[in-house]
Amino acid sequence: MIVTPETYHRNQRQAFTAALLAAGAAGWLTLLLPPLWPLFGLCPVAYWWIRRPCLRRTAVMRQPFPETRERILRERVAFFLTLDDAGKDRFRQLIQIFLDEVRITGIRTDVDETIRVLVAASAVIPIFGFQDWEYHRLHEVLIYPDAFDDAYRTQGGAEAQNLGMVGLHHLSGVMILSKPALLAGFSAQPGTHNVGVHEFAHLVEQEAAEYGLPPEVPWMAVRQWVRYVARELARPSSRRTHVSAYAYTNEHEFFAVLAEYFFTSPDRLKRRDPALYGLLRDLFHQDTGALLPAPAWRRRGISRHAPCPCGSGKPYKHCCLKKADSNGSGGKAAGPAPDDKQNAPADR
Repeated sequence: MIVTPETYHRNQRQAFTAALLAAGAAGWLTLLLPPLWPLFGLCPVAYWWIRRPCLRRTAVMRQPFPETRERILRERVAFFLTLDDAGKDRFRQLIQIFLDEVRITGIRTDVDETIRVLVAASAVIPIFGFQDWEYHRLHEVLIYPDAFDDAYRTQGGAEAQNLGMVGLHHLSGVMILSKPALLAGFSAQPGTHNVGVHEFAHLVEQEAAEYGLPPEVPWMAVRQWVRYVARELARPSSRRTHVSAYAYTNEHEFFAVLAEYFFTSPDRLKRRDPALYGLLRDLFHQDTGALLPAPAWRRRGISRHAPCPCGSGKPYKHCCLKKADSNGSGGKAAGPAPDDKQNAPADR
């Protein structure tokens, strides 16, 4: 997606080749039918058609990164904060290109810059380890005000349970995301859920199947992953305590759910299933466990058994924490999301 000197010159060669082929075809047809000589005008058209996306992306990459987007990334996207300066620059460029090429539309809800940046961040995070990646099948992201049903309706009711979906049939090339779910995935306490990462993981899998795997992904890792998933899905009843039951719907949901764990709670996944973590690290070509340690990804309070910071010498739970609880000031540490234990890999 990012234009490097190598991809720039490769695109230039491809454009010249297309122009030469157009000239050759026009010359051959002109020999047969001289009135067809205006076909030579297709040569610059072919050249420009091949060069246009590359030149546009180059121009987008040169634009200053807006301060508003920078603030949103620093306030909302923990993944961005852990990158070094070069990584942050690359992340910004990927954000700029995505927002330039993919339309983000609100359906009965407003779409502000925060939503746009979080959608783009959801797209960039899973593919950040790949040097040359395209979301070929994605053209538009629809933001819904709440959950929706299988017919893409948001009238509420028991059937409106979907928080995200990659569109099919007449919505091919479209992704749908619930606005509240998208925001929750980038909150201060995201848990193991990130609907944006989940849906873009689906898209990564589809793109890889249609256009081939990125060169960074070793074929041995793919073979091991296929075997692992087949083994897991063959006996779901004995494995449902390790990951969300929803992951066992099919191999595609298994991949997307585990991608959420890998990018939201890598420390937990690495501790509880090192082999699975290693597979995902090879597939995504990223080491999120080293990039996103637990203190950087989830806020943690003072241990209940630690000495109280007030200097009383008492344990924290018997001093200021007890006072805070009795005053109703919310002194208790925030626990996991209601379904966090159900959806996270359990300790072995």
